[in-house]
Parts: sequence; C-alpha cells; structure tokens
Amino acid sequence: MMDCGEGAQRNFVEFGLGLNKTTSILITHLHGDHVNGLLGLLQTMSMSQRTRALTLVAPGGLARWMKDTMRVMNIGLTFDIEFVQARPGVVLRRGSYKVRCARATHSVDAWSYLFEETPRPGVFDSRKAVSLGIPEGKKWSALQHGRPVVVGGKKVHPREVLGQTRAGRKIGYSGDTRPSSTIARLFAGADVVVFDSTFATRDADKAKERMHSTAAEAATLAKRAGVKKLVLTHFSARYRNVSGLVKEAAAIFPGSVAAYDGMVIEVPSA
Repeated sequence: MMDCGEGAQRNFVEFGLGLNKTTSILITHLHGDHVNGLLGLLQTMSMSQRTRALTLVAPGGLARWMKDTMRVMNIGLTFDIEFVQARPGVVLRRGSYKVRCARATHSVDAWSYLFEETPRPGVFDSRKAVSLGIPEGKKWSALQHGRPVVVGGKKVHPREVLGQTRAGRKIGYSGDTRPSSTIARLFAGADVVVFDSTFATRDADKAKERMHSTAAEAATLAKRAGVKKLVLTHFSARYRNVSGLVKEAAAIFPGSVAAYDGMVIEVPSA
C-alpha cells in the first residue's frame, strides 16, 4: 500500500483487502493527505485482532510522530510494526518482489517508490523434458522452479528445458514531487506509473512554487522513462473537471488516464 490518506481504513474494508494479510505500507512524505489515515487503519486492524507484524517504510520523522501520537491518545496495537526508514536504493525485499526508493523533489523530505516483481523462469518445454528422459512429477516441478535435477546419473539444468527468463512487472508511485531525472531513472521501463499531476499547464508557476507537477510534466517524464501506462493523480480542487488535464497529458503521452477511487488496472505478466 502506497500512502495512507484520511479514510483509508474505510476503503481498505470496502475493497476487501484483508485486515490480517501480510502488509507493507509505504509513505512518501509527512503531509496530512498522505498519512492522516494511518493510525485509523492500524486501529481498525487491531480491532479485527490482527496478529501479523506490519512493515512500514517512511521518512524517519514518521516513527517519532506515531510514537508521540499513540502515547498521547493511549493507542495500543495487537501486532508489531517493523519500521524501515526511506533511503535511496532497495528498501524492502520479499520472496516475489522488491521495492526501490528514490528521493522526490517536494517541500518536505519526500520519496518515490517502485514495486518490482522478481523475474520469473521461462516457459517450461515439456517435449524437451520428455526427450531428455525426465519423468513428469517432482523433477518437472524442480526444473520449473529453477533447480537442477539428476536423471540416469546425469545432471539436467533448468536452462535446458526453460525458455527465456520473463521480466517481472514494475509499478511506480511518485507521491508529491517535481519531475526529475532521478525519478525518471527509477521508473525506467515501468508497466504503470502513478504520478503527481496537481496542476494544468496554465498553472505551471503554481506547480513550481508548491513543488508539484503539471499533468503535462508527468506525461513528459513518463515518455522519457519509457513507461507503458501513466495514471494521473493528486488533482488540485480548483479543477471541477480533470478532463482538460488528461487531454494535456495524452497529447504528450497517449497512455495517460485519470485515477479515481476504486480504480482497478490489470497489469499482464510477460
């Protein structure tokens, strides 16, 4: 989960995300619209008798804010929190994915994140396996998971029966930021990028002053980074209709869409 604004616990329940599942929450920066829902979500998890530890990646100040607020409000949790301070590079590793982090350019300490799946083995060639005399069953499974097997005294390596390794999916999330070469490098080749698009081009001066991006700037970065799909978000309330911002972005990067609550995007595997 990337950022946790006000009302997050309601949406978490509404969309059936599971309050006791293995969870990592990544916070980009300590502005209220990105973090004010965190304590409410954690309390809702506790009320559901969550027992699994939760991983929280965030700027260092968040740990102090949580400690002080929980002490003043007498909040106790039924589970442990593993706090990881945001820093450049890989901040989280799991069996099937990792998360990389790069500094964003905003008015406070801020970070952008990239979720990156572990590359998957190539397609298993059953005909080749049969021709090598490998019996179907556990040895096929071992080869499909990248482990060599022994058949008739001869070692067979996965590369002999697997196609080319398939790249994992990559999803980027900017948080609030000005566009930068650092973030463009982080998001290079991503399948989906969710990017700050607070302002229209006519308000570009406000974007610079307030350290946000325009929709056109988000699209320019997406094009530069070679991403496949751009999701515009964090629109200023001054725009009653965001279709104009989407139009500005799409003129530069055709794969641009506007985010909305409950939006679901299918990201096919390679």
